[in-house]
Amino acid sequence: MLTKLRSLLSRKKESQLVADREVVKAFRKRYAHFRRLLDANAALAELMADMDAKLSGNALFGMVYIRNVVERAGALVRKMAGSLRSMAPGRHLGLMAAIDGMEKELAGIMGEQGNVGYCLPHLTTPLTDLDRSLVDCVGGKSANLGEMLNIAQVPVPRGFAVTTTAYHAFMAHNGLLDALMQKYAVLDTGNREEMNLILEDVRALIRNAELPPELIRSFDQQWEAVFGQEKLTIAVRSSAQAEDGDKSFAGQFLSELHVSREELPQSYKRVVASLFSPSATLYRLLQGIPLSDTAMAVLCLEMVHSAASGIAYSHDPVDLLNETVVINGVWGLGKYAVDGIVPPDMWIFSRTDPPALVRRRAGHKPRMLTTDEKGNLVDRVVPEEKQRQFCLTDEEAQSLAKDVLLLERHYGSFQDVEWAKDPDGRLIFLQSRPLDTRGGMSNAPKPPRLENYPLLLTGEDRAFQGIGAGPVVKPLTAEELALVPEGAVLVGLHSKAEYAQVMDRVQAIVTENGGLTGHMAILCREFRVPCLLNVPNALKVLKEGTLVTVDSFNGYVYEGIAEELLPLRLQLEGVRLHDTPVHVLLRRVAERILPLNLTDPNDAGFNPAGCRTFHDVMRYVHELSYHEMFSISDSAVDAGGVAMKLNAPLPIDLHLIDLDKGATVAPGARSVKPEEIVCAPLRALLAGMLRPDTMFRKPRPINMGGFLSVMGQQIAT
Repeated sequence: MLTKLRSLLSRKKESQLVADREVVKAFRKRYAHFRRLLDANAALAELMADMDAKLSGNALFGMVYIRNVVERAGALVRKMAGSLRSMAPGRHLGLMAAIDGMEKELAGIMGEQGNVGYCLPHLTTPLTDLDRSLVDCVGGKSANLGEMLNIAQVPVPRGFAVTTTAYHAFMAHNGLLDALMQKYAVLDTGNREEMNLILEDVRALIRNAELPPELIRSFDQQWEAVFGQEKLTIAVRSSAQAEDGDKSFAGQFLSELHVSREELPQSYKRVVASLFSPSATLYRLLQGIPLSDTAMAVLCLEMVHSAASGIAYSHDPVDLLNETVVINGVWGLGKYAVDGIVPPDMWIFSRTDPPALVRRRAGHKPRMLTTDEKGNLVDRVVPEEKQRQFCLTDEEAQSLAKDVLLLERHYGSFQDVEWAKDPDGRLIFLQSRPLDTRGGMSNAPKPPRLENYPLLLTGEDRAFQGIGAGPVVKPLTAEELALVPEGAVLVGLHSKAEYAQVMDRVQAIVTENGGLTGHMAILCREFRVPCLLNVPNALKVLKEGTLVTVDSFNGYVYEGIAEELLPLRLQLEGVRLHDTPVHVLLRRVAERILPLNLTDPNDAGFNPAGCRTFHDVMRYVHELSYHEMFSISDSAVDAGGVAMKLNAPLPIDLHLIDLDKGATVAPGARSVKPEEIVCAPLRALLAGMLRPDTMFRKPRPINMGGFLSVMGQQIAT
């Protein structure tokens, strides 16, 4: 009889353990769905914030972005709804029907706009056939140059574009995309050295891949159509889809000069491979730009044998109250201006009609980049009498200012324009893109000069005004740049676009050479990194590891950390004026995604039928998921052995359910000690609860006066 009783109790105990394990399994499954739901919720919130930011201005984006937004938002909201239904089978059944209706409306809107952002089927196309509506097909640089030639009618070189259709054909021909994405998926941006090695493998895959035969034929046919049998060389320039729009990608992609007809296929592959350079990759990641939005088109332009060249801004990018045009120029090719190799000449004109010269400054230009008789790039010494001579006459600079303001009126926004002067004295335009003034300042008060800190250096040219403080670093190689620590002040000889890969880490940048119109200056304004340019003797005076404070409001570098300056930060909204068909389309799409109608969970209309936008679904699912997740406590009471008692000296009983390996206890354990908890948030909570100064194990003393006062008030009420 005793044996039977023991057997019966054993079977009952085993049955209870099986039941408990099933309950825990169900809990953990529900928790997994809850985690997936929250991840999708966070991703959708970021996507909607990006849409809202895009709607506020004149960003150069196309159908690629809008199509991606619609697809991603639909996938994320379905993921949230599916997770909620999995947490509560048989409930919330109307959600998918509501989402179906919204997606049907969005499909109708996208269908109506089939001609917006239409992509050319051609692999190559001449500039004479382009305008800015074809930005998805040929990228921002090519689309803008076609617009300048055909609509604004300013002089540009002859040339043609290699389209994004060609890029996708190249990727498909070799099965490259899958191979690239496998490597791309394991990038760890925290380990810059390892990341650089992986990206070098990615670029090597592209450089060594075979081009489709039809693309090589298209190169030859287009060259013949545009240039005929002339013996000339071209510039092969990046024109990625997201480049030269609201995100500049300034200096992040490769351009090659003096490329012959025979060299074009290999040059094309090298430019495509530059999509995956370390600085371009980090720029893309830090700016939150999907790789799908940066398919590489390529611009092929006849080389201009520049006597002088440079950059012009239709508005001062640093001081928004300063109504002036800024022009920089150097002898020879403009690369030495945008890369900060030599201090450029500068002209400042008023934004009047005609522009009036406000002031000018000749840069000391001892070197120039030019070409020899074979088309090879050559660094030459500038004759001494020309080193401090202006590379443009005042009349030429004024004519340039007029055309820059003309382009601003045409585009409806401030412009960043690249120009060149050929040997015959003709001014030619090589590029125009929106000028990013978000890093500019309008009415920021300058901090006073601090007398209690030694002043080490002063600089006049401020690419972005602000305060930065930290130890000096002077990276000389790519390897040293990858190791720049968080919170450093970077000091260099030249302003380099490659510094983009550490702009998320550094407090400020100081260089001995560079111009306000250079690539690095643009990037500093985008990343809001305080920056001083053309600071003499910066490398000599600022020693490695020395603590300094950079005040780029005034152009000062102090020794030590000036604590009183650190709170000074500037917040500015950028100027956004432009409106295009794709912006209208994004607004229509946003009306089905962004508005929130469901606000009160206690309202009778707070149900699936009341969801009219993706934001409504997001709100409903988020609210109900917490009810579904934390209703498990009632089930835990019924389950008996599922919850573990916390063995801790607390004045309350706590029972825990381990949903995701949050404790190091054996399966079926009925109790858990604080030291066996591995869940970081719970460990932190318990650490606070178990502090000796928060423990009250004895009854609290009774305050009779307070007790009688409360009783008296209650009786009176």
